[in-house]
Amino acid sequence: KFPCSHRPVISCKTTSSSRIFPRHARLAIDPSHTLERTMADALKTVLRAKAEFVKTRIDSGQIPTPAQLASFLSGLVTEVGPCIPKCPAEAVRLLKRGFAYVGWDVMTNRGVCKTPPTAAKVYEFLTKAVEKIEHFEAQMAQSVQPTPAELSDLSAACTKLWELDYARLAPGMDYQLDLQQGKKPYYQGDCAEGPLFKWVSPDVLQRPAWAAFISLLDNYEASAGKAERVTTEERTEEHRFLSAIFHQPVMRYCHRWLVAKGKAPASEAAFKEKLHELWFGLYKRIVENDSSGFEHVFVGEEKDGVIIGLHNWIQMYQEEKKGNFNYMGYIKPKPQNRGVSYMSPSENEQLITVQFEWMGDLKPESSSFIGSSPAFEFALYSLCFLGGEEKQVVQIGPYTVEVTCYNMRHRGKTYIGTAFPAAAEGMTPVHAATRIQATHRGREARKDPRAAQDKKNMSHAAGKIQSQFRGRRTRTDPR
Repeated sequence: KFPCSHRPVISCKTTSSSRIFPRHARLAIDPSHTLERTMADALKTVLRAKAEFVKTRIDSGQIPTPAQLASFLSGLVTEVGPCIPKCPAEAVRLLKRGFAYVGWDVMTNRGVCKTPPTAAKVYEFLTKAVEKIEHFEAQMAQSVQPTPAELSDLSAACTKLWELDYARLAPGMDYQLDLQQGKKPYYQGDCAEGPLFKWVSPDVLQRPAWAAFISLLDNYEASAGKAERVTTEERTEEHRFLSAIFHQPVMRYCHRWLVAKGKAPASEAAFKEKLHELWFGLYKRIVENDSSGFEHVFVGEEKDGVIIGLHNWIQMYQEEKKGNFNYMGYIKPKPQNRGVSYMSPSENEQLITVQFEWMGDLKPESSSFIGSSPAFEFALYSLCFLGGEEKQVVQIGPYTVEVTCYNMRHRGKTYIGTAFPAAAEGMTPVHAATRIQATHRGREARKDPRAAQDKKNMSHAAGKIQSQFRGRRTRTDPR
């Protein structure tokens, strides 16, 4: 990672002439400014200013010494440090490749080549870095516009969301799991001696959107049946989180897809208010104002001695660090056919089903994405809730996933009751279609039980008439 605050370490001493490349002449950057002027914009501003500075010195014949170049690059690494945690991962990757091109290791903030780069090569690195970041941003802006194929296929839209989650963590690099032993949901013994997470890189949780998400996790009463009292500070934190994720590619794509389908207002402000009501609006689960969609899905609740909800890996990790979360093993995937064994999940899986205890209460089975960004999960569930059915089988990256979204009606308004993923490996299109049709029939039956029963009786009568007709034809002409 790029160092942000410590003094840079350079491999050679700085002479008095180092004022040609001043190490501390920095641009004023506001690390919290992520809306009109994003941190990627701040990064490009720094790189452009430095490139212009180098070009001016080259044109004037003031060629820097190797010590001055080392001091310049070291200072540049330190200067762009505050931008890095808040920039898209691809922009950071491009910048790191640029530093490697001039022989500079950003991890140690030292040169790695015996021969230092020339001033011309440093200028080329700076200008090319800006060009590549701008090219990436142009591609990203184009990619958040849904295609006709994606508008006609919810699964394709979900796959696109996965591709747009540039902030998703990489297993083995940003975090490491320890799945240990598998079990069946009905077996309640502890099959895992150790924690679920071996480690998570601490700097990723300090990203603005992630930090805003984490600040929401302690705003709720764990027990369903206790009314929530939302303070002004907590309401501010909710809006801060929505603002932090709203300009990320996954949320922009979600908004445009829903607008094109006629499921959301075109105004960003109106859509943000709609999402705030869906996710953070309080409703009655046991008593008045004791629950919300966000609390149930991302934080979890205790009801009658059992944990409900809690389908977010960040909450699991945070609670495991506090000692409130006891991982008890992963749930073995169900084979689709008898006699077919399951394949054990690997430590690199990014969709798992686990069993755990939270604050002493059991959750027999809970599915969650692992390493995905809060913005991705928020966008995925919002898109499926507003633009899909109660249950939909979709392709999300390498996984075939059944996304379940139930609503909660309260005082004439609709809220998110729950939303969660479940792995559906091995489910054929026929299985998926049958499951979706069964869900649709069940929903229609609950809306109007008498009409559903009449339809069933008519279908049964029609089948009986057809059977009698086929029997009469067979008796008339057996051949």
